[in-house]
Amino acid sequence: MEATTPGSGRTLEKTLFIRATPERVFRALTEPSELEKWFVGKAEVDLRPGGALKFTWREHQVAEGAFQVVDPPHRLSFRWQMDESLGETTVTIELNSQGEGTHLRLIETGWGVGDDWDRLYQAVDQGWSFFFGRLVAWLEEGKEGETL
Repeated sequence: MEATTPGSGRTLEKTLFIRATPERVFRALTEPSELEKWFVGKAEVDLRPGGALKFTWREHQVAEGAFQVVDPPHRLSFRWQMDESLGETTVTIELNSQGEGTHLRLIETGWGVGDDWDRLYQAVDQGWSFFFGRLVAWLEEGKEGETL
């Protein structure tokens, strides 16, 4: 395995418009029963700075971390680790009211360098795009994601 060094300076950024209030979007991003409708199979959330989070998609697909900033309904930041052999990344989500809905901006930082980090970056980039489609379907149409 190639050695990895954190701090590549690489950033993953996604933006999204959702026809729902920032308060509603924030709940969908933070409440376990909501997260389990569009994002994960099981969510464990202690929603406070320093509080733990654990997201389980499948038996061996688990991310664990801790919240850094919890500022409802405007900002959420957490660090998490999705691969035990690699370090953590930090996800920051900003929600701003815009017209009839909410503008969501996600920034994920802390990516290391090396082939393993490159694969993880690509997987997470594709994953956020996929799951944000499901978030919009959940909040705008009430459609739950398929069981993972």
